[in-house]
Amino acid sequence: MAYFDRQANNIDLNIPFDNTDSILSIANKITEIKKEALEDTIDLLSYQTLYSAVEMLHNANEIKIFASNVNILLAKEFQFKMNRIQKSVSLSSLEGEHIYDALNTREGAIALVISYSGSSKKMDEIMQTLQSRKIPIIAITSLTENLLTKNADVILHMATREKLYSKIGQYSTNTSILHLLDILYSAIFAKNFEKNMKHTIETSRMANYRRATAKPMEEQ
Repeated sequence: MAYFDRQANNIDLNIPFDNTDSILSIANKITEIKKEALEDTIDLLSYQTLYSAVEMLHNANEIKIFASNVNILLAKEFQFKMNRIQKSVSLSSLEGEHIYDALNTREGAIALVISYSGSSKKMDEIMQTLQSRKIPIIAITSLTENLLTKNADVILHMATREKLYSKIGQYSTNTSILHLLDILYSAIFAKNFEKNMKHTIETSRMANYRRATAKPMEEQ
């Protein structure tokens, strides 16, 4: 209740601009929305839930992400970065295959389920299947009572100020999801910092040699 009662900025998150705004006005408004989403995300985090999520992901032999639509695209960057530090992450992205993916999730794996509303038929099927297989579940979802918050083992809340349909874009939600995934990746990276840093530098140099084109890019 305190979160929803807190006064947000005076920009409408769903329709932050109109045809009377200049392009710089639009740029400033979108920037303000994203700043607020980052602050909301941190405000909604607790040490215990974040710690539990990081430990579960770190100890898992596989991480299976279940998401829909744009959330799949947001999760791809997390998958990319985690795979670069030798953490196995896969995405359940094909429509109609989510039940097979849930049924084929192996023992020792962790499911990471991402959904703003957490109330779709697809999410219900995924949650029921994962629970029947006794697969631990981490949910990234809104600050509401939904299928994910009722059934997940650990819940990370994203910024929750957007309508479901009446909006120009998912500026706040997408920013919040990406920030949570970046936090999870960074905390897991830090668990074996020296090893991961060494591996990242060595593999990047071997696989993708590039020349610096500006002073800040130069390697020592």
